[in-house]
Amino acid sequence: MAKKFNLREFQTTLSQQLQAAASRDNSGSRLGFQVGNENWLVSLSDTEEVIPVPTLVRVPGACRWFRGVTNIRGNLYAVSDFSDFMGQGVTPEHSDCRLLIPHHDFGMNAALLVRCTLGLKNISRYQPRSDRVAQHPWAARHYSDEAGADWCDMDFSKLLGDAEFLKVEAQFGTEGY
Repeated sequence: MAKKFNLREFQTTLSQQLQAAASRDNSGSRLGFQVGNENWLVSLSDTEEVIPVPTLVRVPGACRWFRGVTNIRGNLYAVSDFSDFMGQGVTPEHSDCRLLIPHHDFGMNAALLVRCTLGLKNISRYQPRSDRVAQHPWAARHYSDEAGADWCDMDFSKLLGDAEFLKVEAQFGTEGY
């Protein structure tokens, strides 16, 4: 018989681990996640939590990358498909997809839809890549891990302050809902 999996317990444990890690000296610790086929990193102190994707309510007249709003513990969050926003195509819906929620100190009820999370990463073991040019203002730094895979460190504050990210209404002649 298959072992039962308690999603709420897993979610609570992960949230507690993120909060505990955020309170430690974690200058080298990042949460890894995948957007499209790219590996990204975000500081634990910039992250409130990571959750499975709940039911989303679409918003008429919004850009395609703006997936809608959702209720998370009594608060409405605006959900953006990070891959589609960056022009890499729509994130296919599957059980590994997650919502990455920025820390409440940013003052925004926003959530990023990402393909999957990749766990905690220690960038002190990674090699900085000065040969990579940032394609987006929120791409802070580039790294290569021990296996040679590329990683991009995200600056949540720059993303959340980006005028294009904040403008979710579809423009005339563009694809929206």
